[in-house]
Amino acid sequence: MYWEKRTRKDPRRWPGRKPLSEPETRFLHDEMQKFKPHLIVSIHAPYGVLDFDGPSVPPSRLGRLYLDQVGIFPGSLGNYGGVHKGVPVVTIELPNALRTPLDAETRQMWLDLLRWTSAKVQGDAAAAR
Repeated sequence: MYWEKRTRKDPRRWPGRKPLSEPETRFLHDEMQKFKPHLIVSIHAPYGVLDFDGPSVPPSRLGRLYLDQVGIFPGSLGNYGGVHKGVPVVTIELPNALRTPLDAETRQMWLDLLRWTSAKVQGDAAAAR
């Protein structure tokens, strides 16, 4: 119903016939079950923003991408990982799927991600005391 009413049957947002009906979805689900990640970083396009779903405070920026939460969509990795599984999902929405960020841009995104995860780990440790 969400796909029909909210996205007007946008083929890019097709949720599949039922949960885990798509092979790539089953693969990610199985990998998450086996690996049990504490953080998921997804790279996507074409919004050119930083998106976040999950139970913690999101990073405000990664490189030139600023936080602009896109929203939670049924069947999305952010919804499944961040909301249902409680695993923070950082989605790097590149401006263009055809252009890889320059090395300097990638390096800055990586440094910002490391800085955020370090602060998050320290905050979690302090909260546990």
